[in-house]
Amino acid sequence: MEWNGSWRFWQRAESRGSAGARSNVRQGDPTSLKDWEERLIELGVSESWASRLAEELMSAQRKLGSGSASALILGATLTLGAQAEQQASVDRNLREVKEVERLLGAFSGELEKLDEVLEVLAAYAQRMRTKPTKTERRVLH
Repeated sequence: MEWNGSWRFWQRAESRGSAGARSNVRQGDPTSLKDWEERLIELGVSESWASRLAEELMSAQRKLGSGSASALILGATLTLGAQAEQQASVDRNLREVKEVERLLGAFSGELEKLDEVLEVLAAYAQRMRTKPTKTERRVLH
């Protein structure tokens, strides 16, 4: 109840304030599910999110009372904006992790090649160490 009273105070103060503060938001509470969706879409919420949120916001507005719709819509749009930023960050981090995995895979392949070369060199060095002593010079064929 206290919230509703303070909300009415801010709503009155805002309507007396600058006209640009709420220029893109319609006045009054939405009355139908379609109105809720339209209001959300006007504020930049995608149609899929608007249809998901409209029913929840409508039931929350019934619990909070009239005059709370604008605050609910603002809260929903701010939350979706923050969620979108976090999702973009997660997507960016996922791309970076995949790039690191790709680089490590390429590096692993190069290490395998190096390992093969070192094995050949080790075999060659072993053969050089066990070279038989020189015998008299003669033609083998």
